[in-house]
Amino acid sequence: MKDQAEKLRILTRNIKQEIDSEIDTAPKRKQTRIIAVTSGKGGVGKTNIALNLAISISEMGKKVILLDADMGLGNVDIIIGLIPKYNLYDVIKREKNIREIMINGPKGIQIIPGGSGIFQMADLKDRDLRMIVDELGSLDGECDYLIVDTGAGIASNVLSFALTADEIIIVTTPEPTSITDAYGIIKTASLQKARGKFHLIVNRVGSESEGDAVGKKIEYVCKRFLDIKVNILGHVMEDSKVHNAVMKQQALVLLAPSSIAAQNVRGIAYSLCGVREQPYAESIGIRDFFLRLVKSLK
Repeated sequence: MKDQAEKLRILTRNIKQEIDSEIDTAPKRKQTRIIAVTSGKGGVGKTNIALNLAISISEMGKKVILLDADMGLGNVDIIIGLIPKYNLYDVIKREKNIREIMINGPKGIQIIPGGSGIFQMADLKDRDLRMIVDELGSLDGECDYLIVDTGAGIASNVLSFALTADEIIIVTTPEPTSITDAYGIIKTASLQKARGKFHLIVNRVGSESEGDAVGKKIEYVCKRFLDIKVNILGHVMEDSKVHNAVMKQQALVLLAPSSIAAQNVRGIAYSLCGVREQPYAESIGIRDFFLRLVKSLK
């Protein structure tokens, strides 16, 4: 009996080791980092930052999907001369699947035109909602980054993205009203228990010292009054090449790669996801991101 018991223990141990080995060697599903790019007010260059950041990250060998979720002035496609034939609403109507509405952008990025589709999601019945969420969730693991270009301000539909994303990039300028609005969106999001880490980009600065000063000011007040750590990603210099790129409907980092603003954006991309990536909390994934988003919109 002892011999049989010992053989059983050995067999059980061997089976457990085989299972553990299979788990350890099983291919790990790629984890998608979901980053919302937002601002406290419009006109600060948020969409340009989101687009050029997406391209810069893609140039680093990462797979990037850019979701144009600015419902009021969604224009990621326009600033690079692309005209979407379909948007997320066509997926909701079950006339297209998610891959059929995606646009191939510069340097391998893919763009999802949101249109009115995101708000329509909030009105779906449970069965239809599960269908669209599963459709979006099919992208899980297919990209390294989902960058969401949100609207501006602290309206609930804008905050929903910030509250749901893994990370939140706030874009501001040195203008006093822009600084105040940036602080306002950080405060509002934090009070509503945003789950993501806060980052800051100071756009259109006249000098490096100005960019540093604005960043440190926002960093200080957020820590002092909100007890929140804001990560300063960097600043982007005022540069006429940005206007030229907009007029020519081309991405700055491709039209004028040696310009100071393009170099700034690439530096920020490296800080965000450089060779030695910083550890972040585990991503919720694309499917759960949209599921939580819809719940917050209802």
